Amino acid sequence: MEYKGYVAEVEFDDLAMVYCGYVVNSGAYSIVTFEAEDKDQLYHEFCTSVDIYLESCREYGIEPKRPTIIIS
Repeated sequence: MEYKGYVAEVEFDDLAMVYCGYVVNSGAYSIVTFEAEDKDQLYHEFCTSVDIYLESCREYGIEPKRPTIIIS
């Protein structure tokens, strides 16, 4: 998935029965994580999490980590 240049990978946690996602192109660690109970909610939760991250950075005067290009 991609939103505002950020790319996410998603895994299914069969113990918790939820989809877990995280941004993979933000450097050494993920700046955004999210989860959803069904695949239809995934993109919404991803976008909401990215928007919250960017808004929090703006509120605190922190430069957000920008997405990097992923070469596959």
